[in-house]
Amino acid sequence: MADELIERMLARIEATEPTLNAYATVTAERARAQAAELARGEWRGPLHGLPIGIKDLIDTAGIRTAYGSPRFAAHVPERDAEAVRRLRAAGAVILGKHTTHELAWGGRTDSAFFGPTHNPYRRGHIPGGSSGGSAASVAAGSSLGALGSDTAGSVRIPAALSGCVGFKPTRGRVPLDGVLPLAPSLDHLGVLAPTVDAAALLMSGLAAPLPPLPPAAPRVGWLGGWYDAVLAPEVRAALAVTRARLEGHGVVVEDVIVPGEPLMPEAVLARVVREAGAYHRDAFERQPGLFGPDLAELMRLPPPAAEQVERWEAAAGRMVAALRRALVSYDVLASATVPIVAPPIGAMTVVAGEREWPVELVLTRLTSPYNAAGLPAVSVPVALAGGLPVGLQLAGAAWRDNVVLEAARLVECLMPPLPRPAH
Repeated sequence: MADELIERMLARIEATEPTLNAYATVTAERARAQAAELARGEWRGPLHGLPIGIKDLIDTAGIRTAYGSPRFAAHVPERDAEAVRRLRAAGAVILGKHTTHELAWGGRTDSAFFGPTHNPYRRGHIPGGSSGGSAASVAAGSSLGALGSDTAGSVRIPAALSGCVGFKPTRGRVPLDGVLPLAPSLDHLGVLAPTVDAAALLMSGLAAPLPPLPPAAPRVGWLGGWYDAVLAPEVRAALAVTRARLEGHGVVVEDVIVPGEPLMPEAVLARVVREAGAYHRDAFERQPGLFGPDLAELMRLPPPAAEQVERWEAAAGRMVAALRRALVSYDVLASATVPIVAPPIGAMTVVAGEREWPVELVLTRLTSPYNAAGLPAVSVPVALAGGLPVGLQLAGAAWRDNVVLEAARLVECLMPPLPRPAH
């Protein structure tokens, strides 16, 4: 069975890759050999024979890992990242490496060197990022799951824009050994999958199980105010339908206003610039031509004044504290994952809330607070708006990952599944 499934996946890759560009490297022969080994051997674990992809930011032994950068075009790690080792040990079959935004430093997966990855629902639009190849592949059916990274939303953003499930567990639950850092104070690993159950299955191969939950309907805090201030009308409408379905099912949904922090998304992105800039500074000074134009611009930014950094960090701290306070009263907090649907490839600004914004500031606006807080969060597809996916984000208290996934299962059951994309 495993070998038949792998062949179907490889055929799907061959059919979709000319359009999507979701894979940086396809390891067809390795996948076939691994599937054959599994077929001959004993049951390996919960992921036995499951064909998955690994974001090209995460080390894989003997498989090129370029981190989306020409600096590492010939880089072949000797060891698997610990998360990859766990997935292999649980029986997963690796189909290849999914594309990422260069060095994972962006939300578009639009590479100046390797070409853009396309949204599976509409060619010419971004899949989101930086785990964009993973989301595009899962949504298009060229993998049944993926391991991605999430620093300001890089699992949940592409899941929302590309139409699949993206889950970021509590910080520290999945080790980061063997993953190229972006901003170490914010980095998480997470999973992308076609369904919530599939995401939970992937997590079972990555981390120790959490205590089982007693059966109960979740109490949902619906974030308003700052959280819905710049929603596109079509996103707002899709979320209203989702909320009505939950309430019609008897779920308690109450409005929650977390104090607005206009500096919050800017604070997280500024921290990424400081931490990633420090990590890549020497390489940039030696070979600036090996950085794409958007990253080169970020690397050339002057260091911020200490007073500005203090204001940013204070704003982030206040919002994190407010979210944690809200989660004392609610099992999960709900909002859009991304305020807009997928913009066109190449767009560096977007209009949201009657104002023009840098695209990354909008993409990360609603996801980045949960990176700063280290809290578990998931994006679940709930609708197509104008043919492009909309995601609902649910977040919970630390180590309440199972609560978040259970609430996501309920949403998934109540909302009609998205049609399979044409690409």
